[in-house]
Amino acid sequence: MSVIIGTAGHIDHGKTALIKALNGFEGDRMKQEKERGITIDLSFSNLKRGDENIAFIDVPGHENLVKTMISGAFGFDACLLVVAANDGIMPQTKEHINVLNLLGVNSIVVAISKSDLVSRTELLEREHEIHEYIAGFKNLQILEVFHTSIKDENSINELRNYLFNIKPKIRPADGVFRYYIDRVFSIKGVGSVVTGSVIEGSVHKNEKVFNYDLGKELTVRSVQVHDSFVESAQASNRVALNLTGAELSELKKGQLLSKKGFFRGFLEVDAVVFSESLSHNENVTFCVGSKQCAAKALILSKENGSIFATFKFDKEMFLKFNEPFVLIANARVIGGGRVLNPISEPMKKQGKVLFLNALNKFDFKTAFEILKDTHKNGFGIISAFQRFGLTHEEAINIAKSLKNAFVDEAMLNIYDISAIERVKGFTKFILEKNQFAIFSPASISLKLGWASEKLVVTALNELEEARLITKNDGVYTKTGVDLSELKVRLEDEIYKILDSAKLAPDAPYNIYDELEVDRVSGDNALKKLTSQGRVTRLAHNLFVTTKALEEAEVKLRDIIKEQGLVNVQNAKDRLGLSRKYIIAYLEHLDRSNDIIKDGMNRMLKS
Repeated sequence: MSVIIGTAGHIDHGKTALIKALNGFEGDRMKQEKERGITIDLSFSNLKRGDENIAFIDVPGHENLVKTMISGAFGFDACLLVVAANDGIMPQTKEHINVLNLLGVNSIVVAISKSDLVSRTELLEREHEIHEYIAGFKNLQILEVFHTSIKDENSINELRNYLFNIKPKIRPADGVFRYYIDRVFSIKGVGSVVTGSVIEGSVHKNEKVFNYDLGKELTVRSVQVHDSFVESAQASNRVALNLTGAELSELKKGQLLSKKGFFRGFLEVDAVVFSESLSHNENVTFCVGSKQCAAKALILSKENGSIFATFKFDKEMFLKFNEPFVLIANARVIGGGRVLNPISEPMKKQGKVLFLNALNKFDFKTAFEILKDTHKNGFGIISAFQRFGLTHEEAINIAKSLKNAFVDEAMLNIYDISAIERVKGFTKFILEKNQFAIFSPASISLKLGWASEKLVVTALNELEEARLITKNDGVYTKTGVDLSELKVRLEDEIYKILDSAKLAPDAPYNIYDELEVDRVSGDNALKKLTSQGRVTRLAHNLFVTTKALEEAEVKLRDIIKEQGLVNVQNAKDRLGLSRKYIIAYLEHLDRSNDIIKDGMNRMLKS
């Protein structure tokens, strides 16, 4: 079992010294840190007892390093809050406690350090003061309070033994792997290495992961947990990954590693915010994981002490539903909250507030109802993991419980039931324009763009039950129309269009749209015309009448007779056609026995 415990507290209250007493690790390893006597960067170490492992993240206490403190705190299972007995709660102690509350680090072990410097009475006063202050945060819980001194080995042993009893937060080990990079470095003979905490899911040696900020797929060459190489690592572990597929200079703190296809980036998100000072249009630093991004806060509403707000970023963010964040303005923490809608959702203000209120209560059924009513052309749940923290199966089960909804499970689309009537109306419109139209579910779906084939099939079945249309050989026609006669008519109509276009015909799919026929029927008609010799296929999506092809060949040969050769340029000048058509006609000419090709030129053999 592994648990991540972070230290927090005011500068000089002895966090780093306490960690050293617990496990012998010298946290202030950088020259600058040793000279200044403060922790500047995150320090990582661990403590083992048999199969049990405690990963320590020692965060800086200096007021100017609050962003670094936040980047470490997001991965804590519990916090070791260090308060010096001779100082008590100080400004950074309060700020750190606020950050823990905002990020949902609810379990706190208090270590009153330097307890040898004060009397027993003063120690008890400090303990009371700490209990009273933390009681003001309804989500925070003090697990235990210890009076410690690095000069008192018994107090250190007592704290060490207790820490091994702390259980990690329940994080979905079988979920989708997510991991924010917090450090990047290179090891000679190994290559690029990144470190971070596994937020959820697991990562395995030799598997592919996706760096969303780079847009690159990387390979995990090796996985290391506290100096030990392992085959895989799960949530609630500090993990080092040896990565290939990107240059060291490309890898940065704050980048998100996950599995490909689960996230999309957006320049704005909606969230619930807990802050007493956030103002509309305020510029803030949005801190999530180890990433910080400049943002503008647009307040949508204030209800019951909570703020619903939209954050607009200066770069794409790959966020997830219910992900905690902290807001900084003027180098101070002014609040934080949880992401509710991690994608850009075009809604009117009133509707969006109702939507966010439902998400804030984890009332996904109401949220789905709002989306269904807002998006008359349906909405997708393929991104259910990012949008709602749900699996596809969970999202579909919620969708099935909705009233007046049509659910396409295969395509992961949800429609209001009125969408069926609109598909029926569009089909009737096609028949009004052309009573000889031939169509299929695929062709109707393609024309509409928003309607899935399953939805179209349902609509067409209802029209067939009403005897307005008839199904034959997988396609539909208006009831009463003879399909065999219609096929002959279709061949003639396609030929007329090709003939009128002469040397520059449209692509077949454009002709099918003009005639209101599905692609299968159109392709079959073209095949028939080709087998009859009336039409020739020159290239992909390029069919011409045989008469037009003969005309083109005569003109190309005339150019050879006059100029000694023909190529793309002089053929374009003579025929007035685009390069696409000229190349197709020249390649057809190449098949003639009396033509030779010299580079881009064609000439007669004689």
